[in-house]
This record gives sequence, structure tokens and C-alpha cells, in this order.
Amino acid sequence: MADTPQCIAVDWGTSSLRATLLGSSGQPLGRVARPSGIMAVPNGNFAGELEMACGAWRQAYPDITVLMSGMIGSQQGWIESPYLEAPCDMKGLIASMITVPDVDGQIYIMPGVRARTADGAPEIMRGEETQVGGVITANGVTDGLFCIPGTHSKWIHVRDSQIHDFATFITGEMFSLLKNHSILGRLMDPEDTFNLDSFTQGLERAREAGGLLHRLFSARALGILEEMTKPGLASFLSGQLIGSEIMGAKALYGGSNTVQVLTTGMISEPYAHAFDWANISTVPRDAEASALAGIWAAAKHIQEL
Repeated sequence: MADTPQCIAVDWGTSSLRATLLGSSGQPLGRVARPSGIMAVPNGNFAGELEMACGAWRQAYPDITVLMSGMIGSQQGWIESPYLEAPCDMKGLIASMITVPDVDGQIYIMPGVRARTADGAPEIMRGEETQVGGVITANGVTDGLFCIPGTHSKWIHVRDSQIHDFATFITGEMFSLLKNHSILGRLMDPEDTFNLDSFTQGLERAREAGGLLHRLFSARALGILEEMTKPGLASFLSGQLIGSEIMGAKALYGGSNTVQVLTTGMISEPYAHAFDWANISTVPRDAEASALAGIWAAAKHIQEL
């Protein structure tokens, strides 16, 4: 007997749209991916883009609910969903969902989360809260530290099944800017092959005094003085940035020995080495499966209303 689809889960970010048809137990029945992030939708026609992605599913199942998370709920998205104040749990996130007006069918958008770091600096996120909520819901993780590496890496502190606070590190974006648009990148090999020895030197450099702005310039000096080969310079720079990220997170959240790491596929080689270097053990979590688990929890709540 064929499973009856229960909802459409949509992860709609800055660079892509991923839609998944979920069955009666939250299992994927079909997937669609399009390179149509929110900034690439012509004239803000989000309804039309959603129809292109999963219109066939909605026609086949007219009463199916659509649940969306990510930047689609930002100021640049379809309609802005609120930022829920941390600490917050999955129930609070679900209760703060908004409905998209003037559309056929039920379409919901998950909220983002806002918080303050220990020194009072504001923090925001969209999409990651659904992933973390999925791990909490599906895996029973009630306390601990989460890391979601990426262009803007998120370190999220969970306490008593709540997102308690979090911090953002613009590691990936900084690497791209420095490598491609600064004088530091002029000597770097465009192939950017990972070099473990150079990366480890970068990690060790991240421990040294003087601050990151001082330490970064050594990536150029090493190349000019031919104390490091060009193929190793990008890995050296990456090591400095990732090392600084991990040390910064440890300073904020203490010496946690275990981190839940949410990625698509395996933990990237640089981050895997960096966690080992920092004596941090990791629990890998599939980012996509975690997001689907979070949306499925919201879908079940809607079905119970």
C-alpha cells in the first residue's frame, strides 16, 4: 500500500531551494532541488517559484501543507517571520510560525531566533534553529554544543532542550574574501588543494598572541619570503581562520569536549582536523535529515490542531 504524503518541507535559502515530500512517518517520498535562492527569484515571485518546484505535488494532493524554513522568512524573502527570543524550544518555534496570506492552500514559514551573547552583542539565525530542533526532537539531545560549519558558521548552545544562546563566525565568507579579493590571495594557488601540514601550521598560528588581524598577514610574508610554497598558503589561511573560530567558541562556551556537528555528508577535512587539534570529539549529524525532522515535528503539530 502506497504511503500518503503528509506535507511538503521546503528549505529555502539564499542560494537554493530544496523541497521534500514527506510521508506518514516523516520519511522522504520525493525530492526537488532548484538553484533559485531568494535573491535569484525574478520580481519576488516566490509563489511562482514554489509552483515550479513542487506544483505537481500540490496538484496531486490539494490539501497538503507546505512548511518552509530558512531565508525565505527574512526581510528579503516572501514574508518576514518573527525572530523568537532565546531561550526557546521547538514548541515555541512551532507556535511562532506564520501563514503566508493570499495563496492557495496552507503555507507556513518557521521563525528565526535572536539572542544576546554573554557580552551583550546581538545574534540572529534562520534555518539553523529548525535543524537543531530536529536533532533535539529526533535524537533526544537535551544539552550540549552544536556546530554548523559554513559561510557563516553557527555555534549553538542547547540547555534543557532549548536553544539557549548562539554565536556566529563568518569563517567561510572571510576566507573567500581574503583569498579572492585581498593582497593575501595574490600568491595563492588558484587550485586551492588542501595541504594538511600548512593547515596545521595555520591552526597553531591561531594560538599565538597579537590578534587575528596581526596574524593573518603572515600568510603573505611566508609566501614572499618563500618560507611556504604557494600551494600551501590557502590552507595556512584556512587553518588560521578555522582555528580562531574554534578557539573563540571555546572561550564563549567553555572547554566542551563533545560537539554535535551538522553537515551535508561527512565533516569536511579541514574541520575534522581542526576538531582533533582542539581535542574536541564530534557527533556527526546530517543537516538535511535534521531539518526535515524539525519540519516534521511542526507538521505533526498542525495535524493535531
